[in-house]
Amino acid sequence: MKILRSIVPKISTHGAIRNVRNSSSKTLFNGARNYFLSFGKPDVIADDEDIEIPYIQYPVVTREQMRKVIRNDKFKFDFAYSSFAYHSISSLPLIHSLSDLTEPTQLTSLLPRRRPHGSPSDTLSIRAGDDTMLVSPTILAVADGVSGWEDKEGEDQCSSGIWSRSMVETFSRLMTEYRISHSPHLLKRRDINQILDDSFLHTSHLMDLQNLQGSSTLILGMLSGEYLQMISIGDSKLYVVRDGEVVMTNEVQMVSELCPQQIGTQTLTILPSSAAWVKSFKLKENDIILVCSDGLSDNLYDWEIVHYLDEFLNIKKDSLSSAANKLLLKAKEVAFDDFAYTPYNEKVNALPHEKYGNNSSVGGKLDDISICLGRVKLNKNEVVVK
Repeated sequence: MKILRSIVPKISTHGAIRNVRNSSSKTLFNGARNYFLSFGKPDVIADDEDIEIPYIQYPVVTREQMRKVIRNDKFKFDFAYSSFAYHSISSLPLIHSLSDLTEPTQLTSLLPRRRPHGSPSDTLSIRAGDDTMLVSPTILAVADGVSGWEDKEGEDQCSSGIWSRSMVETFSRLMTEYRISHSPHLLKRRDINQILDDSFLHTSHLMDLQNLQGSSTLILGMLSGEYLQMISIGDSKLYVVRDGEVVMTNEVQMVSELCPQQIGTQTLTILPSSAAWVKSFKLKENDIILVCSDGLSDNLYDWEIVHYLDEFLNIKKDSLSSAANKLLLKAKEVAFDDFAYTPYNEKVNALPHEKYGNNSSVGGKLDDISICLGRVKLNKNEVVVK
């Protein structure tokens, strides 16, 4: 459960991007940054009847283009995932295939389409409650949707689940197009910032078209050559585990003691690149990559996570899928334990007494839990990039 930040007055994005049809991402976002950064200045918005809802068609990505992109990476992921949807009427995750969505008046139709099967960006978008996971041979990501929007009186329709899904799907699509246009050169930090901001602007626009509100944190790890490029906004976690030890993890971004940094329809004046923690890390074969929402890291300590991964993968020789499911079960056991003591309890009990009073938090934290688990494997199709 996230604490929703104070919501700034809603600013329509209709004036930013209009009359866009059959355009590429470069055309779509041309000038958008200047518009978003000009908030606070007088703005003239056209009447609703002058605004057309765009049905954005993305350029077709061929298999040959995909093969060229994936050959630039030294590694690829074997991957698995598992999730628990606490903020949902259904306990089953919703796995989306976007290739057959054809109704242009609905928000889901405006989301990026599913990539060709077998390509490096052939992803599964799995929504679990307010969370969305993105898993593929090159990207592992979790957008943890912020609960609490539905409690805001007077707000438009709310769906942090739709925000989180659109954000990670859009990032994946734009990242692929960016890599194709820059191949064989690898992505630099400035490229990642550009893709991150463009994904945010696109998602903000889609939400505004449907009068939806929502926000999420974001944690993402993607392959680039022999490096893992990492992005963190908020308190979701990424761990690189090597030989039974955490050799890299992300820094969390907080705006107050229990409120993580978020991106969403209430943060239109802040571009994600200015708030994100971005870093690269050199990988080795058989490194284990764990990307998860705070539903896992708030219930299990880092040492517990590493211990369980070692037990499942190295001692019991479980598959990645089995290990992800067992790790989820361990977290759920703690989450439903009224007498457990967790990392979240420690954070609450460490709050300043003069501000929050004497705290005696105990018991697991019930929340959506999303787990993406990957093993780094050599890419046999790799070519040397000079």
